[in-house]
Amino acid sequence: MALEIRSIPVLTGETAERFVREAEENERNPQRRKLVFSFEDIDRIMERSRKYMKEHGGKGPFAK
Repeated sequence: MALEIRSIPVLTGETAERFVREAEENERNPQRRKLVFSFEDIDRIMERSRKYMKEHGGKGPFAK
């Protein structure tokens, strides 16, 4: 079954110019952000994931 081809919006005028200016500024001055999660948080998330997979026979929550 084929997917419908949708038109892609094109920026023009002042909107396009503003987009390019902001993209170039972000390229020159990237904003670094700190991790929101600590390694302990990530360990808890991974442990919860392993527990879920074990309880559900190795199938993730979106498996059919």
